[in-house]
Amino acid sequence: MLTLPQLRALYPEAPAAHLTAFAAEAARLLPAHGLAANRQRCHFLLAQLGHESGGLQLRTENLAYSAARLMQVWPSRFPTPEAARRLAFSPEALAEAVYGGRMGNDRPGDGYRYRGRGYIQITGRETYRALGRLCGLPLEEEPGLADDPAHAVTIACAYWSWKRLNPLCDAGDYAGLTRRINGGLTGLQDRYGWLERAQRCIPWPEAGSEALPLPRLRAVQRALKARGLYDGSIDGIIGRRSLAAIATLRAELGLPGEGLDAPLLAALAA
Repeated sequence: MLTLPQLRALYPEAPAAHLTAFAAEAARLLPAHGLAANRQRCHFLLAQLGHESGGLQLRTENLAYSAARLMQVWPSRFPTPEAARRLAFSPEALAEAVYGGRMGNDRPGDGYRYRGRGYIQITGRETYRALGRLCGLPLEEEPGLADDPAHAVTIACAYWSWKRLNPLCDAGDYAGLTRRINGGLTGLQDRYGWLERAQRCIPWPEAGSEALPLPRLRAVQRALKARGLYDGSIDGIIGRRSLAAIATLRAELGLPGEGLDAPLLAALAA
């Protein structure tokens, strides 16, 4: 399904070993986790992995953040420069401050030991333990395995299923998906950028709305909103609200069929 040239175009700075392993494992893992079922599941996965890992490059959270960056990543914990300077460029102390005593981290050093790793940045002892069981890997004992190209795609797909992320994809809820992964909306615009890149680099063989690029889908949403049929985000993601608006417009115009076909697009353009 995913070819090595496609992945190289999507993640051009990724190490060759990771791209090769990704391409080799994708044909088995994506269908097994329902990620080959439709365009949004596949593209949402690839986009979120791109953001979380910097295009498969930054696979272990180093936590050597400046005070300004700490205020961006954890604004509630570090609301002022004074609060952030104390832990700036202190990875182990920062890890204990932000991760210690939660997510199953119940021993000294767990915050840093179980910091973010892999393509989806799994974090916390309980997550390593749960995914280790699902994947048949000793992740709790050897957390560095999450960064190994032999296991990284397996772990990312297992995480996707473990967190039950496919329903959010099917609903077109990219912001909700981001919250489920990140705990907030950190880097949302960059995640949208990765989504557009995934769409360009990984064409999908379906017709209708599946064949339209994100800018065109945003134009459709704007046109539906102008008609008073749509009150959702202009994000180019055709979820439940967009589909309901499209169905209403089709009914109003007396157009047979469903979805974004040529007659409906022509009507919207007019």
